[in-house]
Amino acid sequence: MLLFKPHRFSAAAVLLLLAGSLFADVSLSWLDCFDRTVHNNIDLSIARLKLKEAEAALKSQQSVYYPDVSAGAGRSVGESKEGGAGWDGKESLSASLNASYTIFDGFGNRARVTRTEAELYAEKANFDQTCSNIEYDLRKAFSDQIYAQELMDLVKSIAERRADSARLVEMRYAGGREHKGSLLLKQAQLSEALYSVEDAERALVLARRRLASLMKERDFAPFRLTGELHANAPPSGASLDELARQTPSYHSAEADLKAAEQGFIITRSARFPKVTASASLTGFGEHDIKTESWQTGIAVSLPLFTGGQLSQDIIVAGLKREQSRLNAEKTMLDLMNSLQAALNTYRSTYAAMHVQDAQLEAAETRATVARTQYQQGLISFQDWDTIENSLITAQRNWLSNRRASDQAEAAWQNAMGLSSIEQVSGIRNQGSGGGE
Repeated sequence: MLLFKPHRFSAAAVLLLLAGSLFADVSLSWLDCFDRTVHNNIDLSIARLKLKEAEAALKSQQSVYYPDVSAGAGRSVGESKEGGAGWDGKESLSASLNASYTIFDGFGNRARVTRTEAELYAEKANFDQTCSNIEYDLRKAFSDQIYAQELMDLVKSIAERRADSARLVEMRYAGGREHKGSLLLKQAQLSEALYSVEDAERALVLARRRLASLMKERDFAPFRLTGELHANAPPSGASLDELARQTPSYHSAEADLKAAEQGFIITRSARFPKVTASASLTGFGEHDIKTESWQTGIAVSLPLFTGGQLSQDIIVAGLKREQSRLNAEKTMLDLMNSLQAALNTYRSTYAAMHVQDAQLEAAETRATVARTQYQQGLISFQDWDTIENSLITAQRNWLSNRRASDQAEAAWQNAMGLSSIEQVSGIRNQGSGGGE
């Protein structure tokens, strides 16, 4: 049997226990975090490089519209002898200039350029989606830390309230008006509240670490965010079909389909004759160039028999085109599903905020009245304890719902592929050096 020893808890003692909580000298706003993420985020830097690579690939592919020109020059020396004669030194010089141009190749070159343009368009859509994903991750991490900060304040106030309740029950127990089980319960609740403070402190450290990683900060001083958990009203008459067609994912699927169509044209162009014009100018001599010659010509080539390879390649390209078409349709359906789900969550969490407001107000009022009634002996310990626990539950639910609403709005914007990164910073133009 455990030996019961009454413990005296006071609000002052609990404050001393809570004095080791994390404090931060640096305060950051949303704009501070946004600016650091735009300039330092690793995923954003990679996306910027991919976009620049796609733009360079297009410029490289456009070279097929121009002739190929090459020049060459050479000098050789040597010696030879005949019979018993001595060595006879020789020197020869040569130079050449060659040019060739593809006049017709079954529209293959034009299709190659168009396909690369589609690939650039897809990369721009991927860049937009990356911006949206990063902004969503940032807003989520930002709201997680705001939540962790407010949760820290909340659990501290809960611990103080539990300490006051334990002190009140201890006084009533000492006066013979409460039994030992009630006091043990309040002391256990206080211990749980102090544990919650430590747990909230660990959660704050993790939330801060995750936010810092988005800003590419490995070593950082503890910082505190300024702001609050807030969500705007969701849209009421959204057209999912129209919104889906404006998303980067839909634009990327469109570009993939166009690239597949051009791939089919490229493969089919091998069936047509290829017409190439060429010209060359050459000169040679022993000590200087004395002999010059030039020539021009047109060459035509046409595959007559490839063992069925060309026909099968065309069939494969056609099948890939059909796959891309079906993928585009599936992307549209998936987008509408994800938009509907995100919108439903957004509307539900936003509507729940008003419910939580009312429940919190009711719980606070009941707890204030119940504490006074318990002190005067008008209600039982069980009733008072139930009302106290309901207040704490309402406070936690209210805060959790605020975070859920804020993140639901961010998820809705992410589902639409929206981002203010490019508009605010002009990052695409900075990164690619040319814009669109």
